[in-house]
Amino acid sequence: MKSLDPFRNEARRRDLPEDEVERWLGTVRPCAMLGTAGDAPPGSPVVGRLGGLPPMPEDEPVPDLPFLASVDLAAIPPGATDIPLPKDGTLLFFADTEDPWPGLVWSRLVYVPVGTAVSERRPDGEEPPPVHPAQDLHLMIEASLPNRGWKSEEFPHSSELGDVWWEIGDEMRTDGPVQMGGYPWVWNEDPTHHPRNGPGDWVLLAEIAGEDLTDPGLVDWVIRRDDLAARRFDQARASFDMIG
Repeated sequence: MKSLDPFRNEARRRDLPEDEVERWLGTVRPCAMLGTAGDAPPGSPVVGRLGGLPPMPEDEPVPDLPFLASVDLAAIPPGATDIPLPKDGTLLFFADTEDPWPGLVWSRLVYVPVGTAVSERRPDGEEPPPVHPAQDLHLMIEASLPNRGWKSEEFPHSSELGDVWWEIGDEMRTDGPVQMGGYPWVWNEDPTHHPRNGPGDWVLLAEIAGEDLTDPGLVDWVIRRDDLAARRFDQARASFDMIG
């Protein structure tokens, strides 16, 4: 991860209390940022693919939804995130962000255990969803902090601290279209604290964003930490956060 000094410098320029700034930086979380060849430094390992046709299990129908990305969990090393990702298997992410509304089936998450026979294919039907251009996803391990804050006794300046990350986060990490773990980028509502989630330690599993992928917003998949550790991916929830 890159140095956090740009955050300190900007917080100091805004006259934020240094002890609170250091406590805030103590909440930094690692995330696996997955970028295309144009995002990632040369030599970054390939850990998945953006777009293309989904490598679905041969005994399962392909969801009738746009395929966004696949992630090879075995290629993500321990410590790249602070969430209990399985050590193997592949995650497939599908979403149609043209109609991401309650009551509609607009997203799907598929976990493919290692050793499963798969084939790349389109869904059946006369009007299949569009296929995004296939691009390799390369791993970058980056810092993650909240871009929005809610005032508390420990962080009375949390809103201002969130604004600092919003302003200069790009100087401290390289973004990509897929983020695994860390904090979600929040435009309107934090998906890990949504009232519909219910009790439990909800964490960000993945966030996918891109003008040609999820316009006009981004898609977050969240899951309870214990469900993730037990590979209960059917318990994950997707939400759409519109930009602006």
